[in-house]
Amino acid sequence: MGGERLNSLSQQQKDVRIGMVAGAVFCGVWLWMGYSFLDIELPLWVTAGDRLLYVVKCEVFAALMLLFGIIAVAGQRFLSAEAIKGETAGLSSAITINLRYVQNTLEQLVLLVIAHMAYAATVDSEQMKLIPLLVSLFIVGRISFWIGYHQNALSRAFGFAVTFYPTLFIMIYTSWRIWTGV
Repeated sequence: MGGERLNSLSQQQKDVRIGMVAGAVFCGVWLWMGYSFLDIELPLWVTAGDRLLYVVKCEVFAALMLLFGIIAVAGQRFLSAEAIKGETAGLSSAITINLRYVQNTLEQLVLLVIAHMAYAATVDSEQMKLIPLLVSLFIVGRISFWIGYHQNALSRAFGFAVTFYPTLFIMIYTSWRIWTGV
């Protein structure tokens, strides 16, 4: 029965699945290469508070993706006679896509910050090398999502996966660490 369901996927569903799988593979390669080959200088952290402060500093770069989306929407609204009044009906597809990008980026950013803060509070200093790699992956994912969305709504799947899967993994891993007391 499960095989029949997979065979009955529409071409659009198959395209999204390919983008999601490609995004997952990309994440694995990005993190493996970054963790294995980049020599990221980490400061000496004495307390969990030091690690949390480092996370906050890194998250500023992730938050730029939200800021850029807001700037794009503000500029588009300023240049549109209808949109400048705050109207939502009849907006151009570009403004609509950018509004959706902003909304999705806000959602993803909230999860990212929570996951990274919890991770930093539960790991040792050496494992903190993962935080800047995850933030860089978030940035690549958001840019890919945004560009893909403007090309074709289905093309946002890769960027969504690159943004979402690492956060999901860190949330599950950190939850497991908290639950087991590791």
